[in-house]
Amino acid sequence: MIKKIIATVFAFTVVFSASCSKEKWEGKISIEKGVIVIENKGPGLWGEKSSEKIKFIENLSLGVEEGEEYLMFHSYLNVAVDSKLNIYILDRRNHRLLKFDKEGNFIWKAGKKGQRPGELQYPRNIALTPTEDIAVQDGSSIHFFDKDGSYEKTVKLKGSFIRFLILPDGRLLMSSIVRGQLGIVAEYHSIEGKFLKKFPYEYRYGPKFSLGAGIFYGGEFKVFNSKIYLSLPGSYEIREYDLEGKLLRKIKRGFKIKPPNLKITGGSVGAGPSDVSGPCFLFQGKMMVNLLNIVEEKEENKYESKKLLDFFNKKGQFLGTYKMPENKTLSTVDSKGNFYFVQWEPYPKLIRLILELQ
Repeated sequence: MIKKIIATVFAFTVVFSASCSKEKWEGKISIEKGVIVIENKGPGLWGEKSSEKIKFIENLSLGVEEGEEYLMFHSYLNVAVDSKLNIYILDRRNHRLLKFDKEGNFIWKAGKKGQRPGELQYPRNIALTPTEDIAVQDGSSIHFFDKDGSYEKTVKLKGSFIRFLILPDGRLLMSSIVRGQLGIVAEYHSIEGKFLKKFPYEYRYGPKFSLGAGIFYGGEFKVFNSKIYLSLPGSYEIREYDLEGKLLRKIKRGFKIKPPNLKITGGSVGAGPSDVSGPCFLFQGKMMVNLLNIVEEKEENKYESKKLLDFFNKKGQFLGTYKMPENKTLSTVDSKGNFYFVQWEPYPKLIRLILELQ
């Protein structure tokens, strides 16, 4: 009799716990054509306590309004961090690449404006190779520098590319402009610049326009733990692929992304301010963090934006949202879990913070 009572109590506890768990997370998980789909609804597992749960503590700042020349950055910064936490900053408008150690001590700078070997004309992005050399995208070319800042080589690619990343096996994944519609397309190239194949999935959305016109608006690939992640630009959806582009998971949140206000004039296309989801980052292999930029029109042609960080657990379940301070955006997250924010005003600055969950 006692055993029966204990069994009944245990069964009730299990059912009750499961019920509570379901009540906390609003959403569902399904499988569509072999792809796991996680649909999130509601305020997330942290709910209204998100602001109390998430706390960032600053532990490094690089950038001054006046002072050392190597700390006086121009307006656009791209950041990469290696396994030893050395920091590489692409100071795009100053046409230079800088290296700092994990304590913020200046190590070297490379590059200057020009078209000769080791010089930069239209630098856009930065990435680290599997051996942790530095690659800088310059138009449709990729310049390579070693750990000491010495120029190694330039690889020229055929086509017009917006962003790139380097996969763990050394291949390049290049994002290009979609012609005739908004969207995301990409190609695989060898490290020597040879075209290998197209990324198997193309994402297109919104009205169609002249085939000759192209525009890039949101959406960005990232790679973590031998997986490729893409934040879709037209809807709130994060997609997870293997390194060959096979779709594994879709992580959705019940949040409507306002599409860009397109202005089509003849063969040219322009886009007004709008919401942008992504890119996403992985925090210590435990959580996914997605950047969300929300734009509101206060009055005609006057807009106000706010940047949010959405947190998801390993299962893809939405946890909660953190509102970022004004004039800051998330640039990258390193292997130890440090977050690197870029501040634009009153002067460009890179700020490193550690996340502490309360």
